[in-house]
Amino acid sequence: MLASLMDAAPAAAQSSSQELPAVVVQQSSPRPAARAHPLRSRQAVQAASRRRQAERAAANANTPAADASAGAETATGPVRGYVATRSGTGTKTDTPLRETPQSISVVTADRVTDQGVTTVQEALRYVPGVFADAYGADSRGDFPRIRGQDPNIYLDGTRVVNTFNFNEWRPEPYTLERIEVLRGPSSVLYGDTSTAGLLNLISKRPRAESANEIGVQYGSFNRKQVQLDSTGKLTKDGEWLYRFVGVFRDSNMQTDYVKDDRILLAPSLTWRPTNNTSWTVLGTYQKDTTGSSTAFLPHEGTLYPGPNGFIPVNRFTSEPGWDRYQTETGAVSSLFEHRFSDALVVRQNMRYTHVEGIYHGLYPDVYSNPDNPFLDADRRTVARYIWARDSVKDNFTSDSNAELKFATGSVQHKTLFGVDYRGYKERASSGGGYDATPFDLYAPVYTGVTPPDMSAEPDLRQSQLGLYGQDQLRLGPWLAVLGLRHDYVTSDTQGSPVEHYQATTGRAALMYELPFGVTPYVTYAQSFNPVFGSGVCAAGVCAPQRGEMVELGFKYNPAPGNAINGAIFDTTERNRLASDPDNPLLSVQTGKVRIRGAELEVLARLTPDLDLIGAYTYLDARVESGDNAGKHVETVPDHQASLWAKYRLSLIGLPGVTLGGGVRYIGASWDGTDTIRTPDYTLFDAMVRYETGPWRLQVNASNLFDKRHVTTCLARGDCFLGIGRTVLGSVTYKF
Repeated sequence: MLASLMDAAPAAAQSSSQELPAVVVQQSSPRPAARAHPLRSRQAVQAASRRRQAERAAANANTPAADASAGAETATGPVRGYVATRSGTGTKTDTPLRETPQSISVVTADRVTDQGVTTVQEALRYVPGVFADAYGADSRGDFPRIRGQDPNIYLDGTRVVNTFNFNEWRPEPYTLERIEVLRGPSSVLYGDTSTAGLLNLISKRPRAESANEIGVQYGSFNRKQVQLDSTGKLTKDGEWLYRFVGVFRDSNMQTDYVKDDRILLAPSLTWRPTNNTSWTVLGTYQKDTTGSSTAFLPHEGTLYPGPNGFIPVNRFTSEPGWDRYQTETGAVSSLFEHRFSDALVVRQNMRYTHVEGIYHGLYPDVYSNPDNPFLDADRRTVARYIWARDSVKDNFTSDSNAELKFATGSVQHKTLFGVDYRGYKERASSGGGYDATPFDLYAPVYTGVTPPDMSAEPDLRQSQLGLYGQDQLRLGPWLAVLGLRHDYVTSDTQGSPVEHYQATTGRAALMYELPFGVTPYVTYAQSFNPVFGSGVCAAGVCAPQRGEMVELGFKYNPAPGNAINGAIFDTTERNRLASDPDNPLLSVQTGKVRIRGAELEVLARLTPDLDLIGAYTYLDARVESGDNAGKHVETVPDHQASLWAKYRLSLIGLPGVTLGGGVRYIGASWDGTDTIRTPDYTLFDAMVRYETGPWRLQVNASNLFDKRHVTTCLARGDCFLGIGRTVLGSVTYKF
């Protein structure tokens, strides 16, 4: 498959979120009230009753039975504004972010709405350490880079996207409550992660209080979308809750002839028989119909002008009528939690996903001769490669764990023991070849192509089983996190010997809570990343990638609604994937890569009407051994900085009007051989919103000044254009 191409192409004033009260399930046979002790006064009895109620409320505050509106945020629930205080991604337990000894950022649903986000990739533009649009706007998936590496993508704690494959499920941001970015190796809990870390997408789940909204969008490239979100009780006692999210889109893309259509139906149901038990089942049907938005254009005409000037940003290099990229997904998820007591909680999450994909396209042959891919003396025409692949994938993931709290002397423990499993099966057929007709990049003529002959690929089955344990310790102001995991991986390609891998990974971290609110920490963590999917490596099945990291950082919450986080880190990775010089459709695995850097994130509510998001990243990424030793790692900007502000005009008597704006600086990057340097660029974004009663009207603009920019160029011969100015208008009605 085109693995290497994907590898290279691939705030809170007034929040719109509704706060929901905690729900207490009404029992069918309530217990009679206990008789007061005759020797106690009525005041004493009432005081004791109030204490017991407070204790029960505190005990239930972090259970699935309590919604965020009860005054206690949970690890998976909604967040008002931009600043989350709790997460489960870094520890798999509901833990304050200030007690999580690793860099983690939470992009809330309010932030997604304010910034007019249309893809998961776009939601990461103001997150430190993340190059969100590394390969421009790609119709085939979300391909951000974290700390110079490719992250794995999880949904509700289990793997959902195979990073190096196409025709994968591409989650819709409107279905998400939050998007969490965990930076650095995380294999001790998740097994299948790179040194980049991971994205953990948290689904919207049923809520107890009725909340409904319907919205329409219209924007650039004739984008038309209708979306619906409805949730509430199915039964009066709140034992059964429901939610339904739907998205219907008809749209084009920046690239000519490329659609961006989507149908999404996402129903979910929660059963809460008691305040200590919750079982949520989420269903998804999603069909995406699009095409080849990525044109894989040559250096000349993209990075710099040739004798014919620049190639237009909307250039389509495939063939209308033949080009097609369609992914149809069906998935069912189960999320179960039961609290036996304050000291013992068990959780079991699992998901089955079935994905059918069609990928037909053409792309320029800029790889045979990267310095001069043109066929004519006028440097206009190139050859094209025809590609076709149809695939069917079945993926089952599960994660079961038990959380136990206890004390040994003065040391408090929160331990976690679990087992997770992933089974993957893929069947595919593919074909390809060269188109004999030269293609003019500056004045294309589309004449049609002869489809290639298709042949079946060997069936692929892979599995991963992981056993893990973790202890979160506290002794006064000292906190520590210790974890250990062992993985068993099997890869079985039809007609080839079965391959088996085992790996042990760990994490050790120490934190100290200073009296003035700063919590410094130090962390050592390891990664183990088996590469799932066929047709990725030229040698057949890829060898697992291994890595490690040392990170020094701090967490600081100077006031509610404010957070400042910083870190410096040193990461190494072995068996990194790189483009095969003999076949750009495949990857080779090089030696060792070392990435060092620093990050700073500021989330601030300066006034009740003004919110800020600031981020800065520095990265020094180089190949330590193997091919191109001593060179910069490709597609890694040396500096990145961003600032987003949102201001509600209450002081001038316009509380319903909110203005927002942002600036993003992306530094220069290299091609992998230190031959071609992609220059830096700065982009501006803007937002204006008006709210009155149940109505919200909003307009967002991205790349406001329509700056032409190249996101990256690679030594193998191709460049990737960033998206130009896009304007998105939306009208939302809540009822």
